[in-house]
Amino acid sequence: MTESHVEATEESRGPRRWRYLIDIIVLVVVTFLLDALLSAFVHVPVDLEKGFVLDALVKVLLVGAGCGLVLLRGERLADIGLKSPENWTRTLIIGIGLAAIVFAAMYFSEKAGFRRDLSKFKPVEGNLELAVLGVFYALIGAGFYEEFTFRGFLMQGLAMLFGGSRNAWIAACLVQGALFGLAHTYQNPLGIAITGTRGVLMGLIVLVSGRNLWLVIIGHGLFDASRFVLFYFQGPPTG
Repeated sequence: MTESHVEATEESRGPRRWRYLIDIIVLVVVTFLLDALLSAFVHVPVDLEKGFVLDALVKVLLVGAGCGLVLLRGERLADIGLKSPENWTRTLIIGIGLAAIVFAAMYFSEKAGFRRDLSKFKPVEGNLELAVLGVFYALIGAGFYEEFTFRGFLMQGLAMLFGGSRNAWIAACLVQGALFGLAHTYQNPLGIAITGTRGVLMGLIVLVSGRNLWLVIIGHGLFDASRFVLFYFQGPPTG
């Protein structure tokens, strides 16, 4: 297949740059609309148990909306990273190792005094039912939703918007990491910086793994799930 034919095929299969920007805006609007709809029917504040369930449901809907946007522009879910890895066993093992490394880094940094404010999860301490619910929420809300949204849908969309070059992907990785940090403003400024840095690192892992999301989905989900187990035994850091 000639280079010109490849370019013609990619051009016919993919939308122009502005379509990616429109899709990003649409998903952001849908996110705010779902939050507004939820606030209209649910009295706030809600307890953490209901919060886990409702937030997980909203995030499942948002993943569905994101998938729909990808398919409507003529692409496959594999184009944003939802493709089978070459070796599932190796991916699972590396994902577990990644979760363990991040867990250890966060644990010892918090012991050294570098603490995000995670006091909103204080009710998990000593509450087995809430801790188990938190584990399932972590796998869905953090592991799948956040990686799909930030390292998948958003990073790919930004990279294509920026031109699709190697530098465009690096820039997209940095931007999505910054936005990921800002999405965690409840954790205090240090938490924003730590989470944003993790977002960039996760993005780089996606890039070096052939733009496959499953490694970071597994690693991120298991890390957050293990944190809820820790919170059950000793409570979360309070900043």
